[in-house]
Amino acid sequence: MTNVGLVAVSHSAPLAAAARDLALDMGRDAVIVAAGGADGGFGTSAELISAAIEEADGGAGVVVLVDLGSAVMSTEMALEFIDPDMAERTTVVPAPLVEGLVVAAVAAGAGASREDVAREAMGALAAKEADIPYADAAGGAMGAGGVDDDGPDTREWISRTYVVDDPAGLHARPAGALVAAVAPFDAEVRVSHVGNGRGPVVARSMTSLISLGVLEGDEVLVQATGPEAEAALDAVGELAQRGWLAKGEAKPESPIPAHKRQTGSGMEIAVGPALVWNAQPRPELGTEPKNQADAYAEAREAVRTYLSSLGDDPILTLQVGLLDDPAYAGRITTAIDAGKPAQIAVHNATQDTVAEYLDLPTAYLRERSEDVKALGDLLIQALHGLPLGGLAAAIADFGRDPVVVLDSLTPALASEIDPGSVIGILAATGSATGHGALIASAKGIPVITGKEIARDITEGQEVALEPRSGMVYVDPTRAQLHELLRASKEQAKLAKAAREHAHEPAMFDGRQIYVRANVALASDAELGAKNGADGSGLVRTEVLFADWDHRPTVDEQAEVFTQIAEALGTEQPITLRTWDVGADKPVSFFDSEPEDNPFLGVRGIRLMQRIPDALVDQFRAAIRVAQHANIKVMIPMVTTVAEVVWAREMFNVAVEAEGRPDELPQFGMMLETPAALLNVAAFDEKVDFFSVGTNDLIQYMAATDRGNSAVAPVADQVIPLVVDLIADTARKLESPLGICGDLASSEEHVPQLVRAGVASLSVRPGLVPQIKAAIRAIK
Repeated sequence: MTNVGLVAVSHSAPLAAAARDLALDMGRDAVIVAAGGADGGFGTSAELISAAIEEADGGAGVVVLVDLGSAVMSTEMALEFIDPDMAERTTVVPAPLVEGLVVAAVAAGAGASREDVAREAMGALAAKEADIPYADAAGGAMGAGGVDDDGPDTREWISRTYVVDDPAGLHARPAGALVAAVAPFDAEVRVSHVGNGRGPVVARSMTSLISLGVLEGDEVLVQATGPEAEAALDAVGELAQRGWLAKGEAKPESPIPAHKRQTGSGMEIAVGPALVWNAQPRPELGTEPKNQADAYAEAREAVRTYLSSLGDDPILTLQVGLLDDPAYAGRITTAIDAGKPAQIAVHNATQDTVAEYLDLPTAYLRERSEDVKALGDLLIQALHGLPLGGLAAAIADFGRDPVVVLDSLTPALASEIDPGSVIGILAATGSATGHGALIASAKGIPVITGKEIARDITEGQEVALEPRSGMVYVDPTRAQLHELLRASKEQAKLAKAAREHAHEPAMFDGRQIYVRANVALASDAELGAKNGADGSGLVRTEVLFADWDHRPTVDEQAEVFTQIAEALGTEQPITLRTWDVGADKPVSFFDSEPEDNPFLGVRGIRLMQRIPDALVDQFRAAIRVAQHANIKVMIPMVTTVAEVVWAREMFNVAVEAEGRPDELPQFGMMLETPAALLNVAAFDEKVDFFSVGTNDLIQYMAATDRGNSAVAPVADQVIPLVVDLIADTARKLESPLGICGDLASSEEHVPQLVRAGVASLSVRPGLVPQIKAAIRAIK
């Protein structure tokens, strides 16, 4: 395959040649042509440059790097001299000549596309800026929140680095806590992302901090200058030690987001009349104020008063903080000062900020754009003199408990709703991780979001919501309504019966099907035991220790594993999945390089092969606990037999280190990749048991990111195929096969899995009674 060619254009022929030679030392497989000097002296030559492009082009295109001044003009002229097709596949980038050429050579030598080579060249200074923050960068991704470049900065900056250990990274809550931490001090504080080179941005801007795209385990460089610089950095250090929690803020019970820990709240079927809430601003109802700055100031205070009146929910507090954010609010005031109408200024600032949030690296951070948009809508309403909120009053005036139908469930609207006054909520936009949906779900209200049909519903229409399947029925027929009401009553009846028999075995065709609990923290084990779980089929060890600031020792891991075993019963099997780190599960004490596609990258057992001592330590901890509890171990993200053979070798190393005790854990593996599933017979003699991780398996079978709601329908359509493959696999195997992904919790698919010979199902702790009941009901 032909690689992208590179051309170095400089006013100096020796400089171009030296840059080329330096770059070739790093990217030995790159094709680089130096085009320096003119007529034997300093200058640039369009003729020389065109010849260099022709020499460098092998068909994959050319990336040209230039130094300064006439180099740009000469290169543009050179593109006129060469064949139009060649010119079309030539990219000129304003990247730094030396640094840009070095990284471009590495990328081109590795076979990267022309676009990727150009992008690498443009990002060449990021690492240097993080390491040598002498001169200010050109500004952060949030525009007004970035650091201005007013020439060389001669002030003395004090620097410290911190690791962000919040499970969602530097999102709204910890970013707001950071803003509050530095606010009292007479110091200028700025923050940079060490890993991706973003920044520096001012630490007093929450939106700018979020724009850095800091994930859990990432390192940030915090710098301060001014009379109280040391004190400001001390405050940031204290914040980091508190786990990026504001003073007095309680630590979350789990590193897993709340929406992923719900075990049945708000899952009831909801049927009722639609209350269509449309709070979109209607400019024709308001009057255009004469003084735009004063109008904006009044609107901002009106929004502040409204949000503050809804309670002290942290999400609402953060929205209030956005009103004073220098990046967001600064954009608005700058536009108004430049003569823009206040409404246009708010609209544009909101759109720009939303666009920047949508460019962040994770779905969770991207979805925070909903909060910005909701705030912008409130400001525009206030600018036109329209009343803010009012949903609670509308519900009270409706006369009967409704299904609230709206375009977007904002945090403010969700906070207005009394769970006893509505049957359910349907929103046209948003997702289950939206802040509004989280607030409503926490109240136990059935919520379905992201359904376009909501925009077609009129006031008073009968609406039915089935949260388990996400189905929405508008004006259901008498037969549908009868069925839904019957199902709702049956659902409640079955749930009650299931709880009464939760501690009894789940039998099918004369054999017990073990229903176990997925465990991510000690409280999951306690809930599983309460609900009659037959042990645990999946202990997510990377989540157990996700908030630790160091890699746990053998003793520390053994202590935590013992707590889980004792909570569920030491006679019950406890299956420890070894470190499944990478992709959407970064852990601060495991270093991993950024990857373009982390879900297909170095994760699970692949990462452990780079740090085998971490796996050996975890095996040793499991072996110790196995002396007094029924412990199993299994390795994740297996693709090849060689990976299992290697992991077995590490297990043997651990056995030797522990003095070859008599009791050893059973050794199993996850079936998550299509390659492993299709080649399962080759693994059968190598392991004691298998467990199918259906979440990843569906993702890889459907080629869909499981965190991307836009492709969720594609993944859903692949589920029947995955169930068939699992069933076929279970029939082939001698070793026991269990399921520990979300399909195990699906009452719809449990019968087929059980009939096929699946031995165990590991489910969310709160669903153990229902899944046991579903097994007993199989005919």
